[in-house]
Amino acid sequence: MKILVIILFFLNLIFSQSVNVSVDKQRLQKGDVLQLIVEVTGAKNFPKIEMDAINNNFEFVGGPYEQTSIQFINGKMKDTKTLTWTLSPRKIGNLTIPEIQGSIDGKIFVSQPIKITVANNLKEGSGNSVFILAEVDKESAYLGEQITLTYKLYKDINTKISGIDQFQMPDFNGFWVEEIFTPQRLQYQSKNVLFRGRKYQVANLGQRALFPIASDQHIIPIVSIKTQIEKKNRKTKRDPFFDPFFNSFFSETQTKVIRSKKRIIKIKPFPEPKPTDFNGAVGDFKINVEIDQREVEVNNGIIFTVLLEGTGNLGLFTLPKVDFPQSLEAFPPNDDYKKDVFRNQITGSQKLEYVLVPRESGYFEIPMIKMSFFNLKLDSWSTIKTKSFKIQVTGDNVESGNLKGLTKKEIELLAEDIRFIKTKPSEISAFENKLSKAVYLFYFLSTIIFFLPKISKKIMKINLFKVDDRRKKNAIKKSLKILKTKNHDSFNIASKAIYIYVQERLLLSSKNLDPTAVKRLLKNYIDDITLKELISILKICDAGKYSPTYKKEMDTIIPKTKNILKNIDQSFK
Repeated sequence: MKILVIILFFLNLIFSQSVNVSVDKQRLQKGDVLQLIVEVTGAKNFPKIEMDAINNNFEFVGGPYEQTSIQFINGKMKDTKTLTWTLSPRKIGNLTIPEIQGSIDGKIFVSQPIKITVANNLKEGSGNSVFILAEVDKESAYLGEQITLTYKLYKDINTKISGIDQFQMPDFNGFWVEEIFTPQRLQYQSKNVLFRGRKYQVANLGQRALFPIASDQHIIPIVSIKTQIEKKNRKTKRDPFFDPFFNSFFSETQTKVIRSKKRIIKIKPFPEPKPTDFNGAVGDFKINVEIDQREVEVNNGIIFTVLLEGTGNLGLFTLPKVDFPQSLEAFPPNDDYKKDVFRNQITGSQKLEYVLVPRESGYFEIPMIKMSFFNLKLDSWSTIKTKSFKIQVTGDNVESGNLKGLTKKEIELLAEDIRFIKTKPSEISAFENKLSKAVYLFYFLSTIIFFLPKISKKIMKINLFKVDDRRKKNAIKKSLKILKTKNHDSFNIASKAIYIYVQERLLLSSKNLDPTAVKRLLKNYIDDITLKELISILKICDAGKYSPTYKKEMDTIIPKTKNILKNIDQSFK
């Protein structure tokens, strides 16, 4: 008997292979979805299908879902494999699902086109019961000017939503993006809103600050969400005692995909003439400088600080270069950027802290810093500037052994020691002023310090001054340690681990990262499939903070993040 079943199975594979492509409905309303079904009989494997042509008129909101069934009818076995997609029409009118090309077990097949009619029948008002609005505070802006975007979900007060998919922020091509608000969960406002004569409940899906950058287009794209809306039960003649019971347990739902409208931002040209020192700053700013001492000895350190504060596109432009006198050796500054949100406006500060070491005695002047920006309050150009500083450098023009033998990178590592030196007179320098023979001792110490890194590397197998290398190598360790944190908020831990890894691995000074920035930073380092998976994890983390749909991902998001970070780290090696 077993041999007979096997023979029948293979005969069916050989002689009864067929393909059927169909849909569950050909007429539907705007926002409704349909099922595209590819059913294959007598095939060894699921078919391979090219679906790109469908994207023009339909959006994929689910699938493909695989199903296999085996039936015996009149002694004959029927093996059926089914692929199902959920599609949502992108527009109303007469649409066509074009011919679908694919292959089954190496054999090519082509289906027939299918006509679909999408109506916009609003007689019952169902078309306006749930929708999304992309609200912007302005539709035209200068390059670098903040545009505040808010995605809002509107729900008719008589409509019940039994389920809603996660909301994902799109990629805003042509904009620099800063987060203003991301809800932890979907929550409707306490007060209803009257919109076009109907009352709605409104929920904030997320808010972003968009800063237009140089690009061919500045478009706020369409976003969509799949929802499950409860159908209104028609009145029946059943006993009213039983109606609530049956309504609560057997209520029907309808799948609807709601979309926002595309918004185009018009870019306004800056008034002419532009200042020659304009570097892209747009907003309202003030600048200040400080110096910790104005009288110092040769080879002792000075701390010079530049502080820019204000509201606008902070982080999108560089501060003016300071022209220090040649006798003041300036080391790369420490950059401290702080961001805050005040009344939906991005505010903050950027501080540059320079270490200056005078190499000659005399009087020197640190010139003023001047910067022009476009003032949005005045709708015109404004200029800010600082005061200049004069410092007196005393002592002989003798190279001190404490500092001369070190590189700029080493000076950065010893910044605290420089602060110590500047607050207390150097005992060695005082001794040098009394005994000229001690100069040879300082030269000897300088030589030792110069060769110290090489000696330390051979003995201790480490390089004390390769901070950047250590930071890169430790990026994966730091992220994996974060993933071990015992916390119920798995989504927050996973996203934090990814952002910390990117920041440390690429030596970024800014901590302002989001999925769009990560995609832009890593696209030249890792392959497209890995990058797509990483961005998907970040979007799931953002959505999981407030959408119940993704709560099931809480147990798997940490292992997924761990695996992909290890794979990415291997790509850098």
